[in-house]
Amino acid sequence: MTSVIQSFSISDTNEHLDSQWCLVGNIVEQRSYGEGGLETRRGTEHFSPGTKVYCLPAQWGDGYERVKVIGRHRGSREFVTMIIPAKHITNWRAKVVYSPEVIRRLRMATDEDWLPIWDSQAQVERYVAMLTNTENRNDTGG
Repeated sequence: MTSVIQSFSISDTNEHLDSQWCLVGNIVEQRSYGEGGLETRRGTEHFSPGTKVYCLPAQWGDGYERVKVIGRHRGSREFVTMIIPAKHITNWRAKVVYSPEVIRRLRMATDEDWLPIWDSQAQVERYVAMLTNTENRNDTGG
């Protein structure tokens, strides 16, 4: 089933809100750090562990090793857009986004790079399957 952007209006504020399918994940609880990966760190420099990040479609040919994401920064709690390694994200899933700020940032990021935004739930779920398989292979050392 293909789902495209759905719209509705809030009459008392005259705001126009959209919904958008998106690839979503959470920042890992702990990650290896330092020379040889002997140290561990909680979350990333910019995101706390468990932070929900909204991921953009692949933008360069690196096999989705690096991902442009939108999430709440660990310091300011404001939304930021940045590129992080995909290995720092877990719990991949397809979700409908309703946040006007996240939708605005998704559109702004794809417009700046002349890239398409997510087309459908099916497109996002293909990414989820690929990333989950990669994550499982890495967890088992395969």
